[in-house]
Amino acid sequence: MDLSRVQNEAQRGATLSQVLKLLRRRRGFRTAEVARAMGVGVRTYQRFEAGELGLDFDKIFRFADAVRADPWAIVFAAEFGSVNFALYCADNQAASLLLAMLRRFDRQAGKDIAALDPRSLALIYAKGFDQISLRAQEFHADLEQWMFDAAFSDSEDA
Repeated sequence: MDLSRVQNEAQRGATLSQVLKLLRRRRGFRTAEVARAMGVGVRTYQRFEAGELGLDFDKIFRFADAVRADPWAIVFAAEFGSVNFALYCADNQAASLLLAMLRRFDRQAGKDIAALDPRSLALIYAKGFDQISLRAQEFHADLEQWMFDAAFSDSEDA
């Protein structure tokens, strides 16, 4: 069983289309502007945005550059069917950072991964992602506390 493939080609295209449209609109671009920035014709861009060209990595990376988004988050979102993943990672480049860290691991200790069984790897990955969630929760709590403190402060700076 291939755990990495959860959507078929049509589903990937539909998810990709949603991601591209939402990112473009959220960034305030028109189709012609993004097509020009990508160096493609408007019709080609329209077919790309409609998901008709599949996961064309070159176009995805040019699109991401044009709209200032995370290209790997777009690829992963299309692959596992989560439009929100691409949106959540657009600004912080989380998916690209994940791959950068994986590349670093490979250079420094890549052979170590071969010594681990799938269960151990899943547990290690889950623990890492749990830490990310915990850090996000701490960040939100810190932000809420700061907002509460600033809103009810007697100082003139508030």
